[in-house]
Amino acid sequence: MKFASSILVLSALPVAVFSQYLPGVQPQPQQIQQPVSIEIDGYAAKVNDRVITRGEVREAMAPVLPEIYRQFQGAQLEEELERAFLKAREDIVERALIMEAFKERGGAIPDQYVNDEIKRVITEQFKGDKAMFEQVLAEQKKTREEYMTMIREQMAVGMMINEEVTRRARITPEQIREEYEENKETYFIPEKVKYSVIVLNKGATPEDQAVKLEEMQKIRQRLVDGADFNETAKEVSEGSRAADGGAFPWMQPKDVREELRESLQTLPVGEISAIIDTDTQLYLVKVDARRQPGYKSFDEVREDIKNALTAKERNRLMKRWIDRLRSVNYIILYD
Repeated sequence: MKFASSILVLSALPVAVFSQYLPGVQPQPQQIQQPVSIEIDGYAAKVNDRVITRGEVREAMAPVLPEIYRQFQGAQLEEELERAFLKAREDIVERALIMEAFKERGGAIPDQYVNDEIKRVITEQFKGDKAMFEQVLAEQKKTREEYMTMIREQMAVGMMINEEVTRRARITPEQIREEYEENKETYFIPEKVKYSVIVLNKGATPEDQAVKLEEMQKIRQRLVDGADFNETAKEVSEGSRAADGGAFPWMQPKDVREELRESLQTLPVGEISAIIDTDTQLYLVKVDARRQPGYKSFDEVREDIKNALTAKERNRLMKRWIDRLRSVNYIILYD
């Protein structure tokens, strides 16, 4: 798909399709996605009498384009642009369907509500600077009336989604409990340990190694006598985490280097290990905290489960509603 051109050439459609354009002929609810043999300048889709232009779709794509261009290139870039175009078009079609349902119910958003929303936008996004707001509209080639129409549609769509989806997506306590019990393994917490280390590099010669061992023995004695482990690590450690006081985040013992693993599994919290001698380094380890394996309690995860189930139910209701709207409206998608 080439986004530089607004001319779209489509191949042949049955004559019956063109009957929608004849005076006095009303289209029947259907959905068509076939090409036609005429040139259509800028058409991306049509929902009943509402024409959706390719420019509208490209404008809707704008927020995701920088990330697409950053991540992809060549043929993959073209594929991602195509996917983003189709997704943006689908979103606009859905909004158009919702607006059709809003109008069918006799819905209307008073100008006062729209103007109040525009005032809020000017206050929050433009720090109350109306001139800057008007300048941005001009740069986007939008009139105030067009912007009001956009805001009116956003408000109407939001109201309809709230009524048809959000308010109906109710999850019972029984559903939450059942989800927890059926997926309890998801909430298992493995054993974890939080620890700090002091590291000295042993040196290349036996003489260097003897000096380093003696230095580490003195450091350990300072710690036993009450010196703060993390402050001492900042002062003397030669390890990569010296600036952090030698502290590591929560880790599973299996993810810790093998030479330290035994000490971390057996050392009581708060105590200092014996000197651990590896091929190239000397270590002192202090266990800062230990978390035993187990399951998160139901109370800990109740709200997360509720939110996940609610989102899933909203998606189900939204799809069912949009499918119903598709079945009673005339939609044509131009390729």
